[in-house]
Amino acid sequence: MKLLYAYRYGIIGGVSTQLLLRQQTLCGAGHQCQLFFSQDNGLRGAAASSEGLHFGSRSTFARLVSAGHFDAVIVIDSPELLAAAAGPWWRRNPVYLDVHTTTETGLAYLHDVDVTRLAGVMVPSAYSRHLVQQHCPTLPVPLQVTPNILDNQAFTLANAEAAEPRAFERREFIWVGKLDYHKNWRLALVYTALLKALFGEVRVYVVGGFTAPADTTAAFFSLAERLNISASVSWLDRADKQQLAALYRRCASSGGAMLVTSRDESFGMAAAEALLCGCPLISNDLAVFREVFPESPLLQRVDIWSPEQVAAAAQQLAVGVELVQRQAMHDYLAKAYGAPAFVAALEQVLGNDR
Repeated sequence: MKLLYAYRYGIIGGVSTQLLLRQQTLCGAGHQCQLFFSQDNGLRGAAASSEGLHFGSRSTFARLVSAGHFDAVIVIDSPELLAAAAGPWWRRNPVYLDVHTTTETGLAYLHDVDVTRLAGVMVPSAYSRHLVQQHCPTLPVPLQVTPNILDNQAFTLANAEAAEPRAFERREFIWVGKLDYHKNWRLALVYTALLKALFGEVRVYVVGGFTAPADTTAAFFSLAERLNISASVSWLDRADKQQLAALYRRCASSGGAMLVTSRDESFGMAAAEALLCGCPLISNDLAVFREVFPESPLLQRVDIWSPEQVAAAAQQLAVGVELVQRQAMHDYLAKAYGAPAFVAALEQVLGNDR
């Protein structure tokens, strides 16, 4: 198959990084896959290769579609690209909509999409499928789950010795996401203060925010100062997967964890990658996490608005997690959401005869 994915934002992380991984996986499985982004918010420089990677305006996208002779064009949460995705009138492409957003504001565009012109709708989880069904209860085209891919080659457990708790000056924690309302970054800083009160000196790595406006970053540093945690927070506006994996393993070895304060998720890529590395989660009890992740001592589900529950989960970290439990989680996620599972799901949706 020859496929084209199209998305509005070319950012480092999130959907954009997932598309790079899908491209690599599909090409490795014998398919052709190209990617188009309306904006380059740093992705071009982070991509390992520029082959099959395109950026530009809607007219640029229309020319790419017209010349590409694609078996399918898959548009992710970018309705402004749907019309051009179909191609010229004399040779129409099957067009699929892939819905990853979970917010009411983000999903509102579905009411304006002429779904009868689509070949189908995809989502990364059954939870996302439920959200789409709520907005489009009489959807006339197939609505199917094509799960995200986890890079279990980059996100691995530490070796046996490094995986055991060892002497660290302080517990280390990590939070990953955009500095926005949805990811709930302010609450992450509030709980950094709580962790500091519980354990004394801690280190919290806040990863993300490369595209955040200046007033948001100013608010971030201002809140950290007011909470008296400036010395405890290390902000990295972006990180590649090797850096992230190293941080996840470091936090795990220090007796720390990943904090997930998100109000909602369609899958939970960063959380899954942390678990692949054996890093425990203290996470908001999100519906999709109950779908994607098995029960495990690695996963402490809490009401993120309850400081008492967060504190209890943090104190539970002292009990520790056996290496065999970390390995079991890694193996489960690698099998359920590795490259073969994604390729099989996508081929089933699109049809092997293309």
